[in-house]
Amino acid sequence: MELNRRDFLKGAGAVGALGALGAVGTLAGCAPAATGEGDSNAASGGASAALSAEAVAGKKWGFEIPPDPIADSDIAETFSAEVIVVGAGMAGMCCATSAAEQGVEVIVIDAGTKPISRGGSNQAIGTKYQREMGVDYTPKDALEHVKIEQLAGFYTMDKMKWSRWLQHSGESMDWMIDKMTSRGLKVNLEPPYADPDGTLAAPPSVHNFWNDENPIGVFQGAPLCAQAYADIFTGEYGREIHFKSKAVQLVREDDNTGRVSAVIAEREDGTYAKYEGTKAIVLATGDFSKDEDMMAKYAPWAYEMFKDKLIFGEDTVDYDAGMNYSGLMPGAGQKMGLWVGAAWQRVFPNPCAINGGVPGPTHAVIDNFWGLNLNINGKRFQNENTNFAFGAMSLLHQPQTTGFGIWDSAYAYTQEEWETLGCSYGNVTPTKPLTPEELIASWDANVETGSYFKADTIEDLLDQLEGIDKENALASIERYNKFAEQGYDEEYQVNPEILFPISTPPFYGSKTTGSTFLCVMGGLRTNENLQICEEDDTPIEGLYCVGTMIGDFFAGTYNFGLPGQNLGACCCTLPYLLGRDLAEL
Repeated sequence: MELNRRDFLKGAGAVGALGALGAVGTLAGCAPAATGEGDSNAASGGASAALSAEAVAGKKWGFEIPPDPIADSDIAETFSAEVIVVGAGMAGMCCATSAAEQGVEVIVIDAGTKPISRGGSNQAIGTKYQREMGVDYTPKDALEHVKIEQLAGFYTMDKMKWSRWLQHSGESMDWMIDKMTSRGLKVNLEPPYADPDGTLAAPPSVHNFWNDENPIGVFQGAPLCAQAYADIFTGEYGREIHFKSKAVQLVREDDNTGRVSAVIAEREDGTYAKYEGTKAIVLATGDFSKDEDMMAKYAPWAYEMFKDKLIFGEDTVDYDAGMNYSGLMPGAGQKMGLWVGAAWQRVFPNPCAINGGVPGPTHAVIDNFWGLNLNINGKRFQNENTNFAFGAMSLLHQPQTTGFGIWDSAYAYTQEEWETLGCSYGNVTPTKPLTPEELIASWDANVETGSYFKADTIEDLLDQLEGIDKENALASIERYNKFAEQGYDEEYQVNPEILFPISTPPFYGSKTTGSTFLCVMGGLRTNENLQICEEDDTPIEGLYCVGTMIGDFFAGTYNFGLPGQNLGACCCTLPYLLGRDLAEL
């Protein structure tokens, strides 16, 4: 029986189960409810319309049901290579370039018109550039940071993949640095993450790449890197990238029980091309945030929270998209894998890249605002000293998902320099930290644009913060000032080093509702060698994946405990290793 999100909502609504997806979250990846034809209780909305384990067992969502195979007679052209990589993003191009360097015949196909990726932060430990910059940080020093990241994901992610990344991240980043600098890009380290409590503190281990035209590598670097890989792949190694070729089906031999030997792509003119991989088909098709049913099944909490902001449907996909916060990809690789017998990852729900937190002057670009955070009831709701991923998760649990930041003019002088987007360790990039005076000027500019608020009195400031409970907010500020004066936060134990009174006019404030959603992580069951596996963990011969779609690498939320971990591990180290490994097949 084929079901979709609307069928699911209808069944859930019969018992009020959907609500905030609490009941859905307990399904742990099961299919949605369905009622049989002729069931009078179901038709009348009776008890049998309710969700139950028995009701959902064995049912399938529409996206799980494979389409009819594309006939050989419909194939207009056939190409063959040792390896076919599906997707020309950072991960796909890294893997393809690594394999081509080893002499492997590789063809890359992509639904878009150019290589593309998003962001630019690449986590790596023990690299030659770190040593050049005087940073002594090796895998043996990284245990605390890795363990915190894994604990934040409930310790459920695949630690074998993490181990492989940690062992080889320095080697793979050194290789990437050589490749990127050969194409005229420059490397830098992003500033270390400072946490007065030490819990989230991290040394400078995030690498990004930039040039004079695009100097903010943290935001602009990944597209530059994807293009650089493509230039090396096609120029130095003479391999081909077939753009405007959207993968639609995998070919698995022996009635879907044998080796995956090919992928079929639909081209711009509507014809089909078959790409045979004598060694491997590597899927690098990104996430599934454009597919509403997949989000409802595999990431129900995020789906419920962001469904009004995401724009669903394959016809809305922009395969050349950069930082698009309304959903990215339609889950093509995940679906094709399911259709040939791949299992879904074990981690549930699929984690998402969500960030934002309460805005205000931040000590690092990935910070939540460390000053006073209030909700619409005028009450504090967390220890404000956290990053913008954890801060966002707290914010999304507040009434109307709304938060306010409040601080005073003296806050600018609590440190001598303020990091901004594009700053670097050793100040090697054009972007430099701001002085306190420059920071205040930026606040005033934000007041002019309406993103910040400013007043000479706390009362007047609160009048501008629409929706906040003014009386409670005044009481919260009074308590906060008392805690700052006594050097101890009785409510949330914020480190006294960053506990500053709000007492020097003019006063500033911010308001935010919700957080940003970039993508959903993971998908198909994937072992440490990036082989896609069946339900019993048997690898499907010839089928691999790289990048965001690697299953079970993340859990909980993409939390920036190790910033740049997706690009650094899933799109650099692991694809680099796979490309090298494919040469040995």
